[in-house]
Amino acid sequence: FTHVNGSSVAGCYAVTAIDTVGNESAFSNEVCGDNCPEYELPNVFTPNNDGRNDTFRPFPYRGVNRIDLQVFNRWGQVVFTTEDPDIGWNGTHRDTNEPVPDGVYFYVCRVFEERLAGEQLRELTGSVTILGSGSGPVN
Repeated sequence: FTHVNGSSVAGCYAVTAIDTVGNESAFSNEVCGDNCPEYELPNVFTPNNDGRNDTFRPFPYRGVNRIDLQVFNRWGQVVFTTEDPDIGWNGTHRDTNEPVPDGVYFYVCRVFEERLAGEQLRELTGSVTILGSGSGPVN
């Protein structure tokens, strides 16, 4: 048996045993398990190209194939969007590709999780602070 660490553990599992001459036992009791919600976002990043913490991305996760993320400035204008669960936002504005000013940005992230009952939606809301973007704070 080789276990492959896939993106999801949701499912029902049972095992059998095979002896040295190829006889297979009956299935064991079936055990069903679900994915635990693991998709979390940080609250700060520093897009200053020092090679550390330069992008806004989730902590290690599993069981998520897609998201719908919108990041807003303090005036409610959308500065970044993505459907990629890895996000990888480098702190640039979606329209101008210029660094956004240092400060607090707000997000709404619709996370589509793989669950035993099928895909389920979980909504995350919060804020992320950008420090050291090179464009200075918002006045």
